[in-house]
Amino acid sequence: MKFTISQKELADTLAVVSYAVPNKPHHPILNNILLVADKHEQEILVTAFDLSLGIRVQCKSRIELEGKIALPAKLFTQVISSLPKQDIILEIVDNAAIITHSCGKCRIQTVSPQEFPSLPEIEGKNIILPAIKLLQALEGTLFAASHDENKQVLAGVHFQFTNSSWEAAATDGHRLAVVSGTIETDEQLTEHAQIEADSNTVEVTIPQPTLIELQKILGSVGDNSECTINIDNGIAVFTLPNIQITTRLLEGDYPKYSSLIPQQFQHQFIVDRKLFDNALKRVGIVADQKNKIVKIICDYQHQQATLSTESSDIGGAVESLNIKPQDDYQQQLVMGFNIKYMEQALKFLPTNEVLININQTTTPVVITPVDGILNQLILVMPVQLINNNSTAIEEDASDDNEEVIVTENISSVTEVNEGINVAAEAVEIEEDIKDKNDVIKTDSSPQKTTAETRTNSRTSANSTPKPRGRKKKVAAA
Repeated sequence: MKFTISQKELADTLAVVSYAVPNKPHHPILNNILLVADKHEQEILVTAFDLSLGIRVQCKSRIELEGKIALPAKLFTQVISSLPKQDIILEIVDNAAIITHSCGKCRIQTVSPQEFPSLPEIEGKNIILPAIKLLQALEGTLFAASHDENKQVLAGVHFQFTNSSWEAAATDGHRLAVVSGTIETDEQLTEHAQIEADSNTVEVTIPQPTLIELQKILGSVGDNSECTINIDNGIAVFTLPNIQITTRLLEGDYPKYSSLIPQQFQHQFIVDRKLFDNALKRVGIVADQKNKIVKIICDYQHQQATLSTESSDIGGAVESLNIKPQDDYQQQLVMGFNIKYMEQALKFLPTNEVLININQTTTPVVITPVDGILNQLILVMPVQLINNNSTAIEEDASDDNEEVIVTENISSVTEVNEGINVAAEAVEIEEDIKDKNDVIKTDSSPQKTTAETRTNSRTSANSTPKPRGRKKKVAAA
């Protein structure tokens, strides 16, 4: 094998495929990348595969001799990235790769390509999405996926595809992110075929690590590029210009999250996203570091929202910003939120303004972008505030003395039981256990006291008084 290629193009290619090189491989061959030179197409195929994620990149080069070889991924990448930015020649001689550049040569031992695993090939339905929309879908959902290995099906993004629409969703049990859009249909389909195609929904859950790497690659392709998705036999293949990403799918039934999303809202207001985000960051600095709770008072009459936090160990803060109410509600609305979840929700909404949709202070709050290119929503569960202990600085004395009770799991307001734990139920169970323990301790204390009294009385009746020091020695013996 012998070919000539630009140093920059080869270095960029290796940087992309390196995403699929495992840190701790199950087999030594997975530490390598596979190079295949195709003289007819005048291109080389560079592949890395860790048995779960595979990336293949095509790059143009001048092929003199065809061939196939495997090279140590980390070593080969370091060597190529350090070379002068000029054309280089790679030639295989006696099972070694000879890399010739403008300043000299370098020799790297190769590995037999026969041991390198092949990427799975599938034949499924082609789903075509604009790369920019798929990128925005990943940006709007990946943050909400679970990082808990015990919740395997939640450690990814769930996709639903029909012939005319698609939807992506992710949840970790505390928040839910959903992004949806349309698919351009084939105009040549008959009406009957169109109805039949729309009725066939394809549902898959793609692992979070795969989508993180796909997100990086989508950010480097052009805005006008398209991504073709093929799904079959537990495998998904994403095809971009000159790049192919192959991944295994997560097994298990994803929760029916659609029942968690309210269809109607009693209160709605629009707020500037950046101003809201900056206010949350400032009050979060002096918030209680354990719970990170912010109290928000929405004054519809004065079109103002007041954010406040207080910590007995650090201090407190109050911020105010303008809102645009979308209803005729004239009273104050008081709610509590986890600052981290609210900040992330605002961070991954792409518009300047967001719409806050509320029903009650203890029901899910839905945040949507104003005039976004996709249908997007983020559901956040508020925390419950009850009058007991002061946890927030207030401008109105009548709203003082409030305690935060964290019940922010999105499933706590529904009867959905597909694997998402209910935080409110966990709190109640924990309190019941504590109460039972207290009862047990209370019941056992008199028995222990009675037993001790009987023992002491028998000892005093059957023995003569002894010095305390000697008694301690006997007890110790």
